[in-house]
Amino acid sequence: MSKRGTIMRDPSAGPGLVMVQGQQYQFALEGIWRSETLPKPGLVVDVDFDPVGQVTAMTPVAETRLAKEQADAALEFARAKGTALASGMVARFGAPRLIAAGLLVVGWFFLSTVSVDAAIFGKLKVTFWQVLGLLNADSPLDMLAWGRGGPSAGLYGFVAVACLAGPFLAYFWKDNRAHLGGVLPLVFMVVVALLVRHALYSALSAAGNAAGFGGGAEYESMHADMQRQAKAEAMKAISIGAGAYLSVLASLYFAVIGVKGFLVRQAGDRALTQE
Repeated sequence: MSKRGTIMRDPSAGPGLVMVQGQQYQFALEGIWRSETLPKPGLVVDVDFDPVGQVTAMTPVAETRLAKEQADAALEFARAKGTALASGMVARFGAPRLIAAGLLVVGWFFLSTVSVDAAIFGKLKVTFWQVLGLLNADSPLDMLAWGRGGPSAGLYGFVAVACLAGPFLAYFWKDNRAHLGGVLPLVFMVVVALLVRHALYSALSAAGNAAGFGGGAEYESMHADMQRQAKAEAMKAISIGAGAYLSVLASLYFAVIGVKGFLVRQAGDRALTQE
């Protein structure tokens, strides 16, 4: 029978001492030690015992094996803690709500929300989080940060994170209105879409004005027609990505259950008042 132990005292000046599962055992080198490396205090060893509990052999544990065992133990501990945490979250929030939140995170941060077919750069795929960064950009120079991960989302990013927490607000705030927090992701996406549309149209209008024609109603009419054509062509170059559809579906789910929860609580409060 083999057990794991730790050398407490080397046998250079008398019997050695090893600690195994809280008990101390004496040992000698001759006939017991199974290594060319001499034992020293703190060394981890495998200790073999005979049926009556006497030490019959001791072998030092290699550092690589010990490191692997420690890593495996840490991984198992983390897995157990993660499982317990996940079980607790499922018990409190429910699996459907957590799944919807996970899909919303994937749709916002990892999947492309829009794809832009740019003649110079090719097809650019932009996530919802990157769209927030583009909205937050103060100047065209900020747009150059795209190659370094895109401009910062700034205040838009803070609001996005707050909206992600909205569907769980009712678990921490007992007011009936807390259920309406489920509407926040959908409302935020609609507002961002309107802001992007406004920014795009403003940029095209500014570009058209810079290349405008001089004087005359005929030229102004031609200028307006060219602006409308440029806007139409720009919109054709933009296509909706999978991230947008996934995010909308998850947001609609949160909005429906949020409004439903609010109405149910309102009806319950009215019934209690009437009684």
